[in-house]
Amino acid sequence: MVEWSDSVSISEGLNSHYRDVVGELASAGGEREELRTVIGDFERLLDTVDVIDGGTKSVIVENLPGDMAVDYEGDAVVNAMQVLERYDLVTLDGNTWKLA
Repeated sequence: MVEWSDSVSISEGLNSHYRDVVGELASAGGEREELRTVIGDFERLLDTVDVIDGGTKSVIVENLPGDMAVDYEGDAVVNAMQVLERYDLVTLDGNTWKLA
C-alpha cells in the first residue's frame, strides 16, 4: 500500500567557482541583511587566499583587508576555512589553505 504525504523536502548543492557560489548565496540571503555581512567577509577571505595563492592561517591573517566586519585571528580563520571547505571552495594541503 502506498501512503501519500503533503510534505516535501528538497536539498540543493552548489558546485561551481567560488565567486559563483558566493553570488548564489548572496542572492539566497534575500531579506536577511545580516547575512550580507557574513558573505562579504567570506568573499574577502576567499579573495585573500586567491591573491596570495594559498597560505597558512597566520599568512592569511596577515594579508586580510582591514575592512572585514569582524577581526580574524588564527583560530577564526581556521573555523571560517573549515566552513568554506564543506562547500568545496577551499582545500587544506598539509597546513596550507588553497582555493579548490
